Amino acid sequence: MGETDKGKMESFYIITNASRDTDLSATKEVEEFLSRRNKKYCTHIAYHPSDDRYTDARDIPEDADCVIVLGGDGTILQAAHDTMERKLPILGINLGNLGYLTDVEQSELGPALSSLLEGRVQVEERMMLDGQILKSGEAEGKQAEAMHHHALNDIVIHWGGSMRVVNYRVFVNDRFLYDFRADGMIVSTPTGSTAYSMSAGGPIVEPGSRLMILTPISPHTLNARSVVLSDEDTIRVCAAPGRVYVNFDGRTNLPMEETEEVRIVRSSWVTKIIRTRGDSFLTVLHDKFAQK
Repeated sequence: MGETDKGKMESFYIITNASRDTDLSATKEVEEFLSRRNKKYCTHIAYHPSDDRYTDARDIPEDADCVIVLGGDGTILQAAHDTMERKLPILGINLGNLGYLTDVEQSELGPALSSLLEGRVQVEERMMLDGQILKSGEAEGKQAEAMHHHALNDIVIHWGGSMRVVNYRVFVNDRFLYDFRADGMIVSTPTGSTAYSMSAGGPIVEPGSRLMILTPISPHTLNARSVVLSDEDTIRVCAAPGRVYVNFDGRTNLPMEETEEVRIVRSSWVTKIIRTRGDSFLTVLHDKFAQK
């Protein structure tokens, strides 16, 4: 986490979820604020995601210093994936519900944007996950050939058809951890600890932490609990019987056959989230819970 350089940000890329900002009033407020201060900006209005994207990293101007996202946590997640290659910090403006990822409410736009332009902000680097679907027992050298998929919140292994209990086998650093029967398995980042993992009974952790959380979904046993692991660990999950699916941040949903497994490690990529307020995570958490 570090403070941005005062006066550094001059060019902005704005992504608006039109289903959240239906009259574009919040977007216009951001544009007018930047215009009055002679800042450059380019706005992309996302009416319907195309190919699971709100925007394309190639559309972002080369001189962009920051991405401003208007929407909810889902919009932030999508924008993090869409702009990942550019490694730009993201400021989220909450037009959704709780908004754990978004930092600014619409009523706070003016002061928040002033803090941003004056460099009075913090940039948090949030760890991401890297998942690969491999043949079970695949040799280490073959792993590089499998496609990498990334997640800021979580990777979920689940049965893709009608309701059915699946047997899951979990290994950590090639050591057997446990077998259990459940509806699914969540591997979460600290950022994702307030998402699906929390709903499944997993712990809430400080989002800037470096760790991974294993949480079973509706386990059919009394002794299956969440397990918190180091970010240096390697997780392997096998499932039977039949085909299950591996979901990355609620976006990409890939089939995994019974002869395959998903291998999960910390990604080399990070997502940079801008915080304009000095509130601690516990204060933010209290405020979010109070909204429920």
